[in-house]
Amino acid sequence: MATTLQKKPPGVVTPASPQLKRLNAESVTSIATSFLKRIGHRGGLKPKKVSLEEGIYTVEVEMKKFTAVIHVDAETQEITSYEIQPKGEESSIISFSPKTIISVVVIAAVINVALHFTFKFLGL
Repeated sequence: MATTLQKKPPGVVTPASPQLKRLNAESVTSIATSFLKRIGHRGGLKPKKVSLEEGIYTVEVEMKKFTAVIHVDAETQEITSYEIQPKGEESSIISFSPKTIISVVVIAAVINVALHFTFKFLGL
């Protein structure tokens, strides 16, 4: 019965738990956007704000029709919570698209020409 013992080289230190890389705004944003992609929000992700309060990073990301708020723990690097809300439209009381304005102008011009020839025909 022979037993062999393998010794670790004296200069190699193996930690009991792996060291986590320290987070910064860029890495937290990457975590948040990759999370959103994994849950199905692939296109048009625009990170707007990252903040750190009491060991929790808060990342705000705008999407086409939604705004997402994701909370990431600074120590464990885990997403603790997230919230996806519809965007609040911040528009003025009267908002016209260029297409609407052109349509109104064309309709007004057609009515003006039609009335002009109608009145001319009637002799007024």
